[in-house]
Amino acid sequence: MKLLTRNEDVKNALQCLHNGNENGLKFFYQRFYDYFRFRAHRATDDECTGESIAQEAFLRLWLFRENVNSETELFEFLKSQVKSAINAFFQKSRNRFHRSLLRLDGIEDYQEFLLGYELEEEPEVDILYLEQLELEKKEQLKQLNLILPNLNNDQQLFIRLCLKYSFNYERIAYHMGGISDYEVCLRVEKTIEFLRSIFNNQEKMQLIAKPAEFRLNNEMTAEEAEIFRMRYELQYSFDQISEALQLDGGQVRKLFINAHAKIKTPKKTA
Repeated sequence: MKLLTRNEDVKNALQCLHNGNENGLKFFYQRFYDYFRFRAHRATDDECTGESIAQEAFLRLWLFRENVNSETELFEFLKSQVKSAINAFFQKSRNRFHRSLLRLDGIEDYQEFLLGYELEEEPEVDILYLEQLELEKKEQLKQLNLILPNLNNDQQLFIRLCLKYSFNYERIAYHMGGISDYEVCLRVEKTIEFLRSIFNNQEKMQLIAKPAEFRLNNEMTAEEAEIFRMRYELQYSFDQISEALQLDGGQVRKLFINAHAKIKTPKKTA
């Protein structure tokens, strides 16, 4: 593939990338993603796998952005990542290959994939690992179902689409319309970061699982009900609610006061 982009554009994009500016990644994503997705798809004869390989290559690029100093180096880095993933695809069983791909919910422990893909034979004990993984998955889905009602409509939609389409950002973008797969990736990452902050807080998880001791008035608006739940059940500060719902802080406080005035507390029995 010939690199014919203007030098000034490339220089600015590389600078943005080094500085952690997402516009830098977006520039190269738009330039190279289709090319590497096509190569991976053609090599594996699997559209979903090809997309996953290309997406992971760009996520790795973001993590190692400080080590790339030119467009040629960047292109070769992506090329090597895609090539390694394709080799791994044919060396491993399909299930294990997909487990080795970078997942958003495991991005913190990225030291694991610094070593690259292992090409050893599939061990017999792997079936036990799969069973354990399935149990953990069920528990995580149980926790997720507890949290979902406490998220705003936009966050709920993205999570449900991720589960439906197995984090295939292109299919999610196509389903929604008017949004790129790159934008989907960023918004999903932010939503998962929000979920992780709840998962890692045992107190918040207990509050969510505990039945609420109030009944919402039918006169309460959807925004008022949502703000009241986040404040009462998750014990979020007004600033956190404002950031999560993308509302002005003063408006959040006003809606909470309105909601509080409409709350019906259960009657005590003698």
